Amino acid sequence: MSLSVEEMNRQLPVANALPGEAVPYYMASGEGARYEINGQLVTVIARAADTGGIFSAAYISGGMGAESPFVSHSIEHKTLYVFDGILHVWLPGESRILTPGDSVVIPPNTPHAYRMASHYTRFLNWMTPGGGEAYYERVGTPIDSHVPPVRPGHRASPQEQAEVGAEFGITFPDVERVAPSFKHDAGLPPTQSPYFLSAGEGERLVSYQTMFTYLSRPANTGSNYFAVHTKGAKTPYIPLHFHSEHTENFLCTEGRMWLYANGREMLLTKGDFVHAPAGTIHSFAFDAHNTQMVGFLTPSVFNGFFEYFNKPTDDYMYTEGGEPYMDMEGFGRAQAEMDLTVVGPPPQRRAALDIP
Repeated sequence: MSLSVEEMNRQLPVANALPGEAVPYYMASGEGARYEINGQLVTVIARAADTGGIFSAAYISGGMGAESPFVSHSIEHKTLYVFDGILHVWLPGESRILTPGDSVVIPPNTPHAYRMASHYTRFLNWMTPGGGEAYYERVGTPIDSHVPPVRPGHRASPQEQAEVGAEFGITFPDVERVAPSFKHDAGLPPTQSPYFLSAGEGERLVSYQTMFTYLSRPANTGSNYFAVHTKGAKTPYIPLHFHSEHTENFLCTEGRMWLYANGREMLLTKGDFVHAPAGTIHSFAFDAHNTQMVGFLTPSVFNGFFEYFNKPTDDYMYTEGGEPYMDMEGFGRAQAEMDLTVVGPPPQRRAALDIP
């Protein structure tokens, strides 16, 4: 049974465990439900059961040459975001060599495949509405290791993958793998279609010492979610607030940041994840120079929030220093018109979460 907004306001975050219900939780990099599949490590950091059935997510890592066949999901809308190494991704008729910060957005029924092209590659596999992660549980072998195996263990046969995949709307089409294009991918398409996006590209906005970049918009995801990359200088906490109609999810990609959730502080570094369901009182602060994070917001009702108090820019970096400023008039309009309830000033440092 889902919690009310008032109950969620008081729910303390779970640490390093999949909670099995939609409550706030923190997952340190490397933690989660771990499975080996054909020599790769799949680390599930969110299941549909943990998010109220609105998304799931997993890190996939492996060594040189680890790969997947072409797959197509009839239900899931996916974003793959590269954290480490080099990843070769194929779509029908095209392919790219992706490095950290690059991403690819994959609508349902889009065949795609990948091959890892460095001795350690790791990428995030984000899936909406979720549920497809159960495929990993069925086909994979549970393991305790936090790194990919030195030598592959059990290999799932094509027949096993096809039989299990059919239960989750996953098929394995025969699609030609074409040579990669070394094109720089700079824009978001106007509709829901597959696309690559190079690191730093997207729709960019800037404010004091901070830059926000849309990696996807509702038009790209069937209004299921959108993704925003944020980078900035050391900054204090923002005012405490919560959302009533959407979930916010934080992944630190570089540097160090504090995340406050319902009275507890969590220190995030690269690969750490926090799930803040609707009703979670939260705030964040950047604690290292040029800290970076990716936020996935679902459903997409909060799209357009950043435009209220940031300016569009063609630059690729924020300016450090200068006179602090905040468009309070724009922020006030956002409170009145968006899914945003401010409940207090920025939090003071206290009550850090006890993380085992």
